[in-house]
Amino acid sequence: MNYNYLFSKNDATCFDILTMLNTRSDMRISKHELNEQFDLTNYQLHKFFNSINADLMQVSGNEPAYLDESDNLHWQAFQVDTLLIQRVALLYLNRSPLYVALEYNFFYDNLYTQKEYVSANYMSTSVFYRASENLEKTLNAHHFYTASTLFADDEFTTRLHLFQLYYTVYNTVEVPFADLTNLVDRLIEVISTILPKQLKPTQLTKLSIFLRVWLLRMNNHHILENVIFDSLNPDQSGKELYSLIDDILVKGIKFNEAEFNYLYAFLLTQGFLGESLQSGAATSLPTVVQLSNQFIHNILHQNILVQTSLINSDALWQRILNIHLQFMTFFIEPTTFINPNQINFFSELYPAFDISIHQTIDELKQRRDLKIDQHMSVNLYFSYMFALINSIPPELMKDQVHICVDFSQGTLYTDYVIASLQSFSHANIILDVLVTNKTDIYISDFHSPQVHKQQVVWQDPPTSLDWTKLADIILSVKKRKLSGVIPKESDGSETN
Repeated sequence: MNYNYLFSKNDATCFDILTMLNTRSDMRISKHELNEQFDLTNYQLHKFFNSINADLMQVSGNEPAYLDESDNLHWQAFQVDTLLIQRVALLYLNRSPLYVALEYNFFYDNLYTQKEYVSANYMSTSVFYRASENLEKTLNAHHFYTASTLFADDEFTTRLHLFQLYYTVYNTVEVPFADLTNLVDRLIEVISTILPKQLKPTQLTKLSIFLRVWLLRMNNHHILENVIFDSLNPDQSGKELYSLIDDILVKGIKFNEAEFNYLYAFLLTQGFLGESLQSGAATSLPTVVQLSNQFIHNILHQNILVQTSLINSDALWQRILNIHLQFMTFFIEPTTFINPNQINFFSELYPAFDISIHQTIDELKQRRDLKIDQHMSVNLYFSYMFALINSIPPELMKDQVHICVDFSQGTLYTDYVIASLQSFSHANIILDVLVTNKTDIYISDFHSPQVHKQQVVWQDPPTSLDWTKLADIILSVKKRKLSGVIPKESDGSETN
């Protein structure tokens, strides 16, 4: 999720420019393009150039990052990468008056007066009051208070969106609310006693940030009074965890069954407690089961498989259940695998899967109880795609491509090309030892009049251009095999 609406106007422009540069393979952009894109004068452009360089110097550390304009026509970025841009984003957030007002409004307004908070943050009173007045309008304009899951509880929605903010901006860069670290570490220590596996670094970061937001909301007297996930009941170890956490929390925090249910549901739905309990939680929510059944039905009846009886339906079912469980409960808008342009790549490689995925997402958008925006659509697309790739073998796909490799120089040459082709396994390729009726493409170092299949002749080791041409032939074969399934009016490349 993009939170640059919290930045000051100039910082938001600087951030957008850096983001644009980071999408360029050569990290280069023309000043004319910047003028057109952001409606800037040359004077303004010069100011932003200096401002960005000052910000990069502040966050880049031992390997200075910077912009250069030596040819006077382009900006060239050096040592700028995704992590550095995350650091810049955090810098911009922390110096934003709107962000200071946000933290006060959600975490401290019941603990301190505005005057006390302004004084502690060395901010002008008038700037803070003006930011406070703009905060609600800004958050409403960006749907901060709109429920993004099936659970429309106001406090749940607020916490979820706060967690999304801090997880997006602070993840891998810095620890938010460092004064809570000792308490959070103790909580993670007792939570770890009931987990089936040691926490991975990404899980540890996610849980740590979640706990900090949770503690701050409770400490600011925003307490859940009613159980939200009444179908998600803890097992015996979960019940013991309740007592352990209650002993750790300071007396000023009102910890109750509703709050424990909220924490336990997060651990459960995010997979911290293991796949078995996660799947059990998923099957206890009727909407999750309904959506999963709908997805499986689309796959089995879309006419994209040679056979349906050989699918490892249990593995696919579990993956789809867990996708919908997270989507319906603690949907954490991701910061990776969200580029809609990458959908084109997968739609070409897996046109059969692409058909069913788009059908399912279109059906979800028709539901009144769900709010599917573009980011959700893209994330669902990738989640569904990876679940299908990992669950359905190429042999079952109607768009499978059979390739026979046969070089006159013997097995050394043949095996080399076969080994290289195995890296194409994601394209539903089946390697044939001999030419059969199913063979689609024949690769050799000579054209063979005995083979009545499409032939690819490589008389020298294949170059990158040769592989590209082969990939085009493979895609052409796949499209031909699905010609009766893929709608002619759609190229399957958009998920809006």
